[in-house]
Amino acid sequence: MSSSTLPPQAVKAVRNALHSIPMNATVGVKITDVGVGWATGECADSAPFRNHLGTIHAGAQFLLAEAVSGAAFAGAMAQYITEAVPLIEKMEVHYVGRAVGDLTARAEANPADLPAAHAQYAAEGKARLVVNVTVKDGEGKDVMQAVAHWYTRKRS
Repeated sequence: MSSSTLPPQAVKAVRNALHSIPMNATVGVKITDVGVGWATGECADSAPFRNHLGTIHAGAQFLLAEAVSGAAFAGAMAQYITEAVPLIEKMEVHYVGRAVGDLTARAEANPADLPAAHAQYAAEGKARLVVNVTVKDGEGKDVMQAVAHWYTRKRS
């Protein structure tokens, strides 16, 4: 796990950007911390977001994973964030257990991939990065694994 930190103002900017997305606010997704290529987040258990089994709906898990992966990507590309447009291209998801209670998630890009992404952005004005995510439930068990593929390009 990477422990590289970002300046507090960058962490605040990433959090604010993710928290301002209406869907994240509706479901209660919160980014708890952001670093260089990693992020953590949470989503409280809430009756409207439970499924027919009484467990946390797959959609809420997906939304948390997508948001946390985006925060990790933003942390990895922080020096370009004001001039770039981040977009998720795809997310591969594997649900590995029923989610009971509040959700937490951790997303992390491979630190060895960051120099190449930065070099590609500097040379071409665009870059791609893969971010791995684990979502855990209130019992601390893994309930979802995801691989998010992110892309960024300079604003036109």
